[in-house]
Amino acid sequence: MSEWALYNALKGWTLYDLTISEVQLLIQVMSANEVKLTQVCRRGAAQWKPLSAQENPDFFLKKTQNADNYPPIPQDKTSSGIDTDYFVVRPRKQLPRLHKRYDVTIACTLFSTNKSFETESVNLSEGGLQFKDLLPDWIAGYFIVGVTTPNGLVQLMCSLVEDQKEKKRVQIVSEDTDPQYMLYRHWLSSLP
Repeated sequence: MSEWALYNALKGWTLYDLTISEVQLLIQVMSANEVKLTQVCRRGAAQWKPLSAQENPDFFLKKTQNADNYPPIPQDKTSSGIDTDYFVVRPRKQLPRLHKRYDVTIACTLFSTNKSFETESVNLSEGGLQFKDLLPDWIAGYFIVGVTTPNGLVQLMCSLVEDQKEKKRVQIVSEDTDPQYMLYRHWLSSLP
């Protein structure tokens, strides 16, 4: 009877109207982490529950493999060489850097409307900065980064770099004609 639903948070999919056999099959092809992050729900239930062998032992029954009355799998279909007929693994494309990166440690202050955060740079370029410390959660949208150069404080309009594992990088969004950005670029050009 098709009465089960699974939600896999790791892969972001949901399947409805599954039989117990279908759920068992899905569990067999899931990684241990996927199983831990999967929720299960029976039709008519009030809420989703974590998928576990304790709560749903029927889903985790080990089926015996009986190969009787089946022909052997052809050897040419079991070699790893056959994978190359079906799968092409393309190397990740590395985009060229737009700006030269400078590994410089310098004091920086991030300013929002009513707060500030002091840190140091790990590296910087005309396009952005990476900081030593994780940035606080209140850093969002557009904000000012004050870079303490030997010639004084330079203030740059910045935003967070998207899709980063650790919140440590910002991109500069100041206009090319902004006098502060021009001072920053001039200072960068003087670095070795």
